Amino acid sequence: MQKIKFNISNLKIIFIFFLFYVSILIGFYFNEDSLGGAKGDFNYHFKISLAFSKNFFETFSGFGTQEASMVTRNSPLFWIILSQVNKFISYETLRIINSFVSILICLYFFRCLKIRYKDTESFTLALIACSIFLSPTIRSLSIWPYSLIWGLLFFVVSIFHYLKFHDAKREMDKFKQSLIATFFVALSAYFYPAFGIFFFFYLVSFFFIFNLNQRFFLILIFSLILATPFLYYIFSKDIFDAFEGAQGMSMNNFNTLNISNKILIISTMILFFIAPILNFKLIKNEIANLKSIEILVLIIFGLINIYFFNYPKYDSGFGGGFFYKLSNIFFNNNYLFFVFSIFSIVYIYTILKKNYFNSLIFLTLILFNPQLTIYNKYYDPLILIIFMTLINFDFKKHYFEKKYKTLQLYFFGMSYLLIGLLKNQVY
Repeated sequence: MQKIKFNISNLKIIFIFFLFYVSILIGFYFNEDSLGGAKGDFNYHFKISLAFSKNFFETFSGFGTQEASMVTRNSPLFWIILSQVNKFISYETLRIINSFVSILICLYFFRCLKIRYKDTESFTLALIACSIFLSPTIRSLSIWPYSLIWGLLFFVVSIFHYLKFHDAKREMDKFKQSLIATFFVALSAYFYPAFGIFFFFYLVSFFFIFNLNQRFFLILIFSLILATPFLYYIFSKDIFDAFEGAQGMSMNNFNTLNISNKILIISTMILFFIAPILNFKLIKNEIANLKSIEILVLIIFGLINIYFFNYPKYDSGFGGGFFYKLSNIFFNNNYLFFVFSIFSIVYIYTILKKNYFNSLIFLTLILFNPQLTIYNKYYDPLILIIFMTLINFDFKKHYFEKKYKTLQLYFFGMSYLLIGLLKNQVY
């Protein structure tokens, strides 16, 4: 009897995965682009991919440079692979095959959740995992191929093995999982270089488990070997300089690397993307329990960053996130955005103060975006995935104890997706 129940549960999970993937295929039929720029990005890079198939060495030499009219801060690996695959299949077939990446990300996210929340019903976890099918980033980049989504896939696979690393009982099993996690985070960086910053988070985690024993040094050597092609490409191609030209300003300029811009914008992005999984009554209690001196220091910290904040205007096409655009669209200034920024900093502090690794993850998320532009697509659904798999906070009280939370998660996802679709109709 129990076996039949288990099989029915599995069938329900398979059905919901299939149903959401069908929604991607429907989006494919209508050439959906809820991000707004996914189609243009793909067609721009696809021309470069075609150039690889015609003259590999000349294209590789010019990749990422203004002189060759191939300005991009992408890794060439994805576009090289596409150049070879495209020799055997058509443009449309290539896009269809690419759409499978969405279900692979969802599947591995689900497997991560099953490790992290063992006592939770699988169907509930499947519903949470499938919520990423509402992400404009997942949908648009599944329909219009781009290296970011493949980098995200391999990063989620690395999280799966990182969680297995922590779950393993024997040290040899931990060592094995640490190597696999390191390999996949390296692979994610080969496809999308920004994921390389998570190397350091993993290494710190492995250090705290293995200390300075032989296994840690083997992991370190393995990491350096994997990182060598990545580092060679970054420095030999001077990819940052190429990206400066695309933005029309110097990467050495304070305007471009202003850390205050990143702290304020990325903090509000974190709040925005985790809002549907939060219990705001608990947040209120957590903030109320802070000492007055802590709140004062956080407000001063926020005000210092506000003083140095100089992000381009919201209509410049440089992104900035939901709260930044909301503030400027309705009030034509940054005041509402600054209020949300300070609230975000205070709340994030309540999470960070509880765990050293939480602080390290937050720093990693800031460093994940080294360039001037800060778009939602870089953090959607990355932040949600990280908070539900890597961040240490009381997720049970925030989410699982409230039966309506899954509905709230889907309402948020649908609303965000509709905003993206409507925005593209207006603009």
